[in-house]
Amino acid sequence: MAGPIKNALLLLLCFATGSLLALYVVPGELEQMRWEVAGMPESYPLEQKCRPLFLLLLCYLPFLGALFYSLMGTMDRYMSRCFINYFLLCTAILLLIYVLADFTDNMERFRSRFDDPVTQALRFYASQLPMFLYQILPYTIMMGALWSLSKLSGTSELTGMLQSGRSLLRVCTPVFIYAALAAAAYGIFGFHWAPNGSLYRQMILKQEKMDGGKPASIIYHSDAYARIWRITRPATFQNPGTPMRDLVVEQFADKRSGKLKYQVLADSATWNKQDSTWTFHNAYTRRMSTPDSDIRPPDDEFAEQLVLPFEEKPYQIIAPTQDNRIDAMGTSVLYELIKSGAGARTDRYRYRTEWHVRLARIFSCLILVLLALPSAITFQRRSPMKGIGIAILLAALMLFLYRVFPSLGESGLIQAWISAWVPNIIYIGIALYLIHKNLAHRSLREWMSAKLHGAP
Repeated sequence: MAGPIKNALLLLLCFATGSLLALYVVPGELEQMRWEVAGMPESYPLEQKCRPLFLLLLCYLPFLGALFYSLMGTMDRYMSRCFINYFLLCTAILLLIYVLADFTDNMERFRSRFDDPVTQALRFYASQLPMFLYQILPYTIMMGALWSLSKLSGTSELTGMLQSGRSLLRVCTPVFIYAALAAAAYGIFGFHWAPNGSLYRQMILKQEKMDGGKPASIIYHSDAYARIWRITRPATFQNPGTPMRDLVVEQFADKRSGKLKYQVLADSATWNKQDSTWTFHNAYTRRMSTPDSDIRPPDDEFAEQLVLPFEEKPYQIIAPTQDNRIDAMGTSVLYELIKSGAGARTDRYRYRTEWHVRLARIFSCLILVLLALPSAITFQRRSPMKGIGIAILLAALMLFLYRVFPSLGESGLIQAWISAWVPNIIYIGIALYLIHKNLAHRSLREWMSAKLHGAP
């Protein structure tokens, strides 16, 4: 009875923790979208509406893991505990090293810029966790698999499991299940929150170069609405609701002709999230031609308050769009740009390639686990360190291939999807070859034969 009660308590704890976390983060994400995504919530594109759904799934991934654990047998639970323990340990160690190294580089900046550097540093690194995890998770998944499987192989526990009649694939199934859950978390991080952390980092480092910590003037080109915003004192990335001060908005007839229709010069402008309108204070309207658009200033040249239904949101304007790297764009934004066909030809190549790369790298997490099997498992009296070293070297080379082939796709030399998926295809072949070579007495053919004939 103790076992079922313990499993039920674990399920209840994971479900309650996930629910509390969802109640905290999902409403915050919906509020963030109100400041960031153009239009009203009912008009958001489907790819943007997926953001709170993916965040909700992330909160309940531990519950799914606990559910799988409760349905497993004794041997599978033991394999699961071995992999999860080493995976979490590798992730914690690598994440701690990453954060400490980055904090050492930025410690002087926090000390000189903020009155409370400790609180600001904690807030900053909390925003960076998705980006850090997105960079290290594929390799900590592989390291957890290497560590756990080499331990089981070295103590002959794996041999005993195989003597029970199970194939090697069946014995390692729990490792693949929890690696898949970790890969799902990796994909969710890469959908929006890792790029958003990269964008936040750019903004903090950009503001660090300015006198008194004040943001520099910005110029935002709204190509979709043929407008240019020139803001001398914009709101900060941390507080987008503060007024934009000393600004000029230029409305053009269309984005190609370059014909200026009117300008709005104002002391400040605030955005109302209730109806998605902008209120310009002490606004002076300067017309260059007879306005004929649906959105135009009233006839008065000066108004203490001028309300205009501009679609731009504060986060769109504040973000460093001119020098923004593609790794700071969420996957939903990339997909919108791909659908709209916006940008130059080279930009469109980059958007499509990056979108496929982010999808392909989710599956690379499982491929690295497949590579860990023949590298960590040995049935001879020899150390597995040689195989582990080869696996780590191959993982580093995989990172190199994810630089080389996508660059060919971004330049248009090969198709975007080919450039993204070639590293995965290559490493699937390498993993299957090593499985056949290093696990000869249980080769790939025996594996597949056992599965086809329904062997356990």
